[in-house]
Order: sequence, then structure tokens, then C-alpha cells
Amino acid sequence: MYEVILYAAIATVVCVMFYSVLGRSVGKGPEDAIDPENYIGLKEKNGLSVVTPISPEMESIGVAAIAKKDPNFSPVHFVDIAKQVYSMVLEAYAAGDKDTLSNLLSKETYLAYEEAIDARESAGHKQVTDLGRLRKTSIKEASLDGNIATIAVLYEADLTSALLDDEGHVVQGDPDILSSISEVWTFERNLKSSDPTWRLSDVEPSEGDTLEADPTPDTKPSA
Repeated sequence: MYEVILYAAIATVVCVMFYSVLGRSVGKGPEDAIDPENYIGLKEKNGLSVVTPISPEMESIGVAAIAKKDPNFSPVHFVDIAKQVYSMVLEAYAAGDKDTLSNLLSKETYLAYEEAIDARESAGHKQVTDLGRLRKTSIKEASLDGNIATIAVLYEADLTSALLDDEGHVVQGDPDILSSISEVWTFERNLKSSDPTWRLSDVEPSEGDTLEADPTPDTKPSA
């Protein structure tokens, strides 16, 4: 009887420990959670400089110049966070969440998004976007002009996107059909700025876009 009680107590402790760890990133506390106001902060918070090795492929597309200027820059971490930012921007645009977008976008890009949201709302339309799968996220190219660093990221995703009227009828697109989309988003940051945020400065559609209802406004014409 005592053995049964002991085993039950041990099992309870293990379950509690497992639950407390579930959903956390190992070695990271709440202060490291993604924040729209500081979503691509690549500086180490413990004050230590960590030099990330740059592969020949990354060097050939311009990442090495950025890493040389900012030794704390990590292309691996950048891509990891860029994946999350993609989902955040899609969700914020569909919801008309201007506050979140203002923290993620450059001033010029934000104005384009704000204009598109206002036009959509004036027409009485609602955007519905569901990201099914982000198939690929990769750095396409990078450059450094003085202290201004820019990184173009290629996104390939499967998602649904549609515009609905105020009665819920589909105006454009289809909320039930999963389509493929390929876009190039460009992020920009002043490496000398105390603000570690890389802001979205351009959205350029790539070949293969099949959605009738664009999940985000394009800030560049398609090629």
C-alpha cells in the first residue's frame, strides 16, 4: 500500500515538472518571449558577444558584411524569428490590427498597409486568412549601405485568403481552398541604432502567386 502511494506521489511530481517545462524554450525565461516591439532582437542580453560562423552560401549573398558590422548577428536566429513575424503580420493585417503592424513595419510600409485596411473597412469587407503551412523561409540576399542593413527573405507558404462582405458572403478569394504563395519580404535596420528591431520595409510578390485575395499588400510591383 505504501509503495502504491509512493509511486503515485512520484508520478505526480514528474507530471508537474513536465507541465512546467512544456512550451518553454530551453534556457530562456519570460523576458525572452517574442514581443512585436522587439521581435528580431539579435543582441545577447547577457552582454556577451557570440560570433556566429557564416557559411560560404550566406557569405555569397551578403550576410557576412552584416555579421562583420554586428558580430552578434545570427542568420539562423534571424530566419527563425522571421518565420514567426510572417504569421504575425498576416494575422495583424487580416484583423486590421494597426498597433501591431506599426511595431513591425517601416513607416512607409505601414502607411501602405494602413491605406489598404482603411479601404477594406470602408467597403465593408473583412479579410480572412489562414496560414496552413509555411513551407520555406530563407534569406535570398542581404546588403549593407553604411550602417543600414537590409535582408530579403523568401517565403513560400500554403494558405487560404478571402474577402467577405458584411453578411459573410465571399467577395474575393476562397476561404476553403488552400493555395500556394511565394513572396519576398525585405527587412531593414540601422546597425548603429539602439533599437534592435528589423522592420519590414518591402513586400514583393514572386512568380507563382495564385491567390485572388492578397493576404498582405504588395509594396513593389510584381516582376
